[in-house]
Amino acid sequence: MPRSLSKYTVREWFRLRPLVDRKNHARYQIRERIALAKSANPVALPLLRGRKALITISFNDAEVIDWQTKLVARHVPDAIHVIADNSNDPAQRTAIRAICEAVGLTYVAVPNNPWGKRKPDGSKSHGFALNWAWANIVLANRPTMVGFLDHDIFPVEKTDPFRMLENAAVGGVVRTVADGRWYLWPGYAFFRLDRLSTTRLNFGKDWLDDLDTGGLNWGCLYRTLNGDDFCKASFQQLPISDDIPMEEALFDRIDDWVHENCYSTTIHMDAARRRYLLDLKRRHTAAALSESPSASS
Repeated sequence: MPRSLSKYTVREWFRLRPLVDRKNHARYQIRERIALAKSANPVALPLLRGRKALITISFNDAEVIDWQTKLVARHVPDAIHVIADNSNDPAQRTAIRAICEAVGLTYVAVPNNPWGKRKPDGSKSHGFALNWAWANIVLANRPTMVGFLDHDIFPVEKTDPFRMLENAAVGGVVRTVADGRWYLWPGYAFFRLDRLSTTRLNFGKDWLDDLDTGGLNWGCLYRTLNGDDFCKASFQQLPISDDIPMEEALFDRIDDWVHENCYSTTIHMDAARRRYLLDLKRRHTAAALSESPSASS
């Protein structure tokens, strides 16, 4: 939701900023809901019912999906892994589908959404994919617990991320803003359905109130929870090498997982430097994952 009215300055009131923000927010929500309604298509996956499910939102990178599917199969064997593909590159969609079919993994193509066209907005597109997957995969099949993953996060040892939900409704990486509001980063976010106060979630981006993808769940769910209802994952940022400043490029260590985090390499730096850092980070990721036997199996 847009900022509360008390947060606007006198200057912003004179410029009618509160009204403009509310109009823009309503337009975003209406457009999102129409697109979700038009693309509604519940996917029957009986294997998910009563089980623990991991759902990866993939996007235009078959290489990380190849790595992740193998590592999840080895290190999180009790979970049912599903790839919900939000790619807008047809060649990448074909490659990701082939990877899933080769190992017998469920592949679901997320319908095209309104945020990836004329002026692409990756955060809104990701939010749409999460909302679509929540309605058409999770609620349609009712696993006991579900975790959403980014495509470039990898378990590097045997682990059970669902242990966070033994005594909690939600768990994962918590992002906060200055006034104490928070949301789960949707690249590592876990939900126990029987403990949620509502299943009407909204993973959209609340850009008008400083909350990125998943932030709209503050109003739907998170603000109703107390400290016993959520479990924070451990989080640490690590350099990719000794000679690269962390403000230029880094990895995230989240519980027993490593997140490549390509967006830590800012898009505002020199294009050639950013390309070099992204290539270097990918090589370091491959080297780290090669230590696991599953990475090459």
